[in-house]
Amino acid sequence: MSNYPPPNTGYYPPQQQQPYYGAQPQPQYVPLEQQTAWGLQQAPPQQQQPNYYAPQGQPMPPPTYDGSVNPDSGLPTKFNPKPKYNDLWAAILFVIQLAGFIVLSYFSITNALKDNRGPSGGSKALGSLFSTGGLITLCISVGVGAVFSVVYFFLTVAFPTFLIKATLLLSIILYLAVAAYYLYLRIWVIGIIALIFGVLYAFMWFAWKSRIPFASIMLRTVTSVSRDYPATYAVSVLGLVAQVAYSIYFLLVFAGTYDFYFTSGNSSGNNKSALFYVLIVFAVFSFYWTSQVLSNIVHTTICGVYATYYFMAGSPQGMTKSPTVESFKRSVTTSFGSICFGSLVIAIIQTLRFIANMARGDGDGVMAFVACLIDCLLACLQGIAEFINKYAFAQVAIYGKGYMQAARDTWTIIQDRGIEQIINDNLIGNVWGMASLFSGFLSGLGTYLYLIVSKPEFNAQGQLTIVLVIVGFVMGLQICFTVGTVIDSGVVTTFVCLAEDPAALARTKPELFAQIQATWPEVVQGVRY
Repeated sequence: MSNYPPPNTGYYPPQQQQPYYGAQPQPQYVPLEQQTAWGLQQAPPQQQQPNYYAPQGQPMPPPTYDGSVNPDSGLPTKFNPKPKYNDLWAAILFVIQLAGFIVLSYFSITNALKDNRGPSGGSKALGSLFSTGGLITLCISVGVGAVFSVVYFFLTVAFPTFLIKATLLLSIILYLAVAAYYLYLRIWVIGIIALIFGVLYAFMWFAWKSRIPFASIMLRTVTSVSRDYPATYAVSVLGLVAQVAYSIYFLLVFAGTYDFYFTSGNSSGNNKSALFYVLIVFAVFSFYWTSQVLSNIVHTTICGVYATYYFMAGSPQGMTKSPTVESFKRSVTTSFGSICFGSLVIAIIQTLRFIANMARGDGDGVMAFVACLIDCLLACLQGIAEFINKYAFAQVAIYGKGYMQAARDTWTIIQDRGIEQIINDNLIGNVWGMASLFSGFLSGLGTYLYLIVSKPEFNAQGQLTIVLVIVGFVMGLQICFTVGTVIDSGVVTTFVCLAEDPAALARTKPELFAQIQATWPEVVQGVRY
């Protein structure tokens, strides 16, 4: 693609021209070669107007959405009603693995119920989940995280600036408290690591205080858009319900697999125990991939809504009738393969981390140490991949690009925007990162308190306490991340749109553009490809 034009030195065009925001009887389409984020670089002489100007008195042509390139400007197009399908192989592979997981679930659950009954006549592990105590445990794990996530969401809508500052300070306090605790216990490695993070967050507080106003404007803008288009809430809630339902389904499959294959393997040899580990790894991989796809469908759908608002609200064309429905259709059709592709990358890394954790728990000191190092490396790689994916899926939603092209363009934005993008992402992401950790903590704590106080029959000896507390923490964490997708996706999309085409915001929403420019002057320089 061709480069964006270099920025001009002033915001308004020469005085002899009509001001950039001046009232015009009819809008006139100006080619992107003659635009900068500051305004009009130089109005071309009337006799030299290119043929892609809209005729006088006619509105500018609407943008398109197919990820193709405008033949005149060389820039990506948006909103084409006939986009192409991308990364179909990934969509097909996803359907195949999902079918395999369904087959596994059928045999695991039915065989566990039929052939592996405990003394009371019911499946031991699976039956415990259907007992009153098991159902209450699941409800606590899910309910605590869901209630906290919804409450925190509305707090973010009401107090965006306060929460950015409060969560950053809370991060400092939390890390320093953890450091003090582990240093008191003389667990030096964890204590020193926590201390380092606490010091880093303290440094971030002093170094990034000047960037908080921009992050606050972004967060306030996103929440105002979500209030205007409440269907984004519905998408997030549906994603939450789907995530919770699939998580419970996975727990049933896991319990059934454990009950039948592992227990049978112990009673008749080790072959089925080996099969158990293979099936569990596959089930975990399928869970990670499907969970990522569900989450990223929500993310991409909401990104499409915010992109539509950014480019079309305030333009002559105006907003489409149902931006959320149209964006969802693209996410589950033409962009579905790209979503599956990007989700597969994360799922593979997460599965490798699961295997490393299994090795760390079952191995000796040397193996546990090596597995811990591998897990740390994979955690870093996962963080990088998730960061790129988040912005890449915004590109998929805006332009309908394939995943690899979106990832490459995301890397270009990262190189061009550098520290600004990272700071903005950290300040706003820190709000929901801390909220998600706290949600997971509350879910795990609620599960633990119920198991300790009520002592349900299926866990009378406390043999499943640790496992169920971990499950509660993970479910609370995942639920909060899903609810926060509305805000996170909106911020990501707005940042990508600002980076690639700041002039669009200046044309359609000049007041908001002026606020953003005041807090981040470099925003007026578009990304160069």
